[in-house]
Amino acid sequence: MSRAQRVVHGAGVVFTALALAAMPSTAHAQNNGALVTAGRTQYDNLQFEEAIQTLSAALIRRGNTPAQEVAIYELLGLSYLALSRDEEADGAFRLLFVRDASHALATGTAPRVVEFYNRARERWISEGRPGAAQTNAPPPVERPVTIEHRSPAQQTAGSPLELTATLTDPDRRSAGLVLAWRAGSRGIFHRVDATNRGGTFTATVPASDVRPPAVEYYLEAVGPNHIAVAARGDAFAPLRVVVPEAEQPSILSRWWFWTGAGVLVAGVAVGTYFLVRGSDAPAPNATLTITLGDGAR
Repeated sequence: MSRAQRVVHGAGVVFTALALAAMPSTAHAQNNGALVTAGRTQYDNLQFEEAIQTLSAALIRRGNTPAQEVAIYELLGLSYLALSRDEEADGAFRLLFVRDASHALATGTAPRVVEFYNRARERWISEGRPGAAQTNAPPPVERPVTIEHRSPAQQTAGSPLELTATLTDPDRRSAGLVLAWRAGSRGIFHRVDATNRGGTFTATVPASDVRPPAVEYYLEAVGPNHIAVAARGDAFAPLRVVVPEAEQPSILSRWWFWTGAGVLVAGVAVGTYFLVRGSDAPAPNATLTITLGDGAR
């Protein structure tokens, strides 16, 4: 191989390696883009709770492009605002401004929403643009927040399901932990703030929602304005605890069966006695057969 061929071959190897390294990010961006699209559709259909769950799932997944992050925070803010959750809406918009300080809402957005959005930006600017990179300064590197948690294998139906977790948060980005759960695999997830007991977070799924076939749930570490910064599971890939069906007791274990069977046996015995006593002939051998359940004898 000539020197020129080696150079071309080497460049091809480098290009291939770079392309392969970029593939996971591209795949993540495509998958997250589908979630953003789903969240936008839910928002347009006035399904604001569902949109928040979908967009939060997209937010904590790796590989979002800057444009996707802006879209996620905008739709989150609009969804929270539609539910009159102003604090969360303000938090989502502030995170949007960190990424695009000049971003404008779409033409035709309701004046009340535009007014809230503009006031949020003015407050953010007056506070010194917190979170935004300073001029000529490299952007801060955020260390990941991790949630340590082990799912129980199963739980008895009708019993409260207590879950525990711990957080590793070197930059103190989180303000707490939230449990989101639902009975089965359909419907909106309910949410409750976990209680911090000396560094261990605990939260409980109520007994009324612990029913077959399973409980689905996920855990979110949230920032000061309840915007997700990390999660264990999400609305599209939740954790699962199996809730077995209660075993039906055998008919042989029921008191009324044996009471009835006793009366039946006694009646047959008395009838046989009178039958034999009413004849001078020797009593024939008799076989009594009692059928139980599904033909068992």
